[in-house]
Amino acid sequence: MLARSARAPFGGAAARPAGAARWRGAVAPLRGGARAAPAPGRAAASLKDAAAVPVMDKGELTAFPEAAALYAVLDGDGAVQYIGLTRKINVTISNHLRDVPELTKAVKFELMPDAGREQMTAAWKAWMEEALAETGGVPPGNLPGEQRWQSRAARPKADIKLTAGKAINVPIETLIDQVVKSNKVVAFVKGTRSAPQCGFSHKMMTLLNDARADYEVVNVLDDFHNPGLREAIKSYSQWPTIPQLYVGGEFVGGSDIVEAMAASGELAEQLARSAGAGAPAAK
Repeated sequence: MLARSARAPFGGAAARPAGAARWRGAVAPLRGGARAAPAPGRAAASLKDAAAVPVMDKGELTAFPEAAALYAVLDGDGAVQYIGLTRKINVTISNHLRDVPELTKAVKFELMPDAGREQMTAAWKAWMEEALAETGGVPPGNLPGEQRWQSRAARPKADIKLTAGKAINVPIETLIDQVVKSNKVVAFVKGTRSAPQCGFSHKMMTLLNDARADYEVVNVLDDFHNPGLREAIKSYSQWPTIPQLYVGGEFVGGSDIVEAMAASGELAEQLARSAGAGAPAAK
């Protein structure tokens, strides 16, 4: 029977206890949205048999599907740190990577897009019982009082969209300039604030979050609202890569430059100067 101390989460560290669940084996790549979901009434795949998908691959954040799922987060040693349920696994894993990066290295999951709450909770209990049988204890993230894996952040700030999704007779460079000059801090990234789609974009936003910056985000991959932005922003800044950070209306740099500035304290100083200077003046 499932230990009463474990709670069934729905959404998304402590040091690993001696009994932390550990399954070793090949780490599987995520291919086109992963495995088929279990049919109603059929149990999800076992925790042991589920493939472990790396969260990061060659500096890129793995593109997890936007779907409901049962999942387990593994650390770098293959130990299960947390077992949970989510309606959007892509957003939840991104949040775990932001909140507990040192322990979020791989994920085992089972997509359950058509499952009801009762079926998902039963599947969660099955994985928890499997972890208990294997190790004699619940994963550390599911222990009573542990909040980092289950905390729900406030609704994220909306990303800036350059257009309403309709053709307009304004050059994209003009729209970029308006956004850069009218906002104190702007990050042009791959993906959204809550679901970055590359490791470097995730790193830049993590650095800004750590600095408690009030910043705007523009998704260069949103071709519907930001048509042509992915290439136009490179031309605008004369910088060949994305993400890109602008502070006080001026280009700062990419992910590596921002990381170096954060380490030296220069990023915090520049953000503080921008915060106290009012909105950038249009040029």
